[in-house]
Amino acid sequence: MPTELNPARFELPPIEGWIAGDSRQLNFTVTLADGSNKDISNDEVRWYLLDKPYASPSEATLSGDDSGVEIITDTLVDPTNGEFRVDVSESATSGEWGDYWQVVVVDPLDDTLQSWQGRVLLTDAGD
Repeated sequence: MPTELNPARFELPPIEGWIAGDSRQLNFTVTLADGSNKDISNDEVRWYLLDKPYASPSEATLSGDDSGVEIITDTLVDPTNGEFRVDVSESATSGEWGDYWQVVVVDPLDDTLQSWQGRVLLTDAGD
């Protein structure tokens, strides 16, 4: 089930039990305040994995610009219906473990950007 990104809420549900070195698909749906889905087909979508809350995106452990991370906003999803997906490959999280924070940013062309964040716990395969 996709995570709903609503302008009335900025916190994402935590992700626990993500084993470092495992791939993950993160599905999102952007909604408007009235609960209807927002057309994001012309919006810039960004995703970051930070080692502390409110760190700068330039300090990201992972981002949509890194190999092994792909932000999908067409073909496999329906951006006119607010849908996008972040695919994180096995190699992207290999060797990373501990508490992190994911940040999702949706930046419309002529409007104010919105962002959401939530805790991510990457665990060692032996845990």
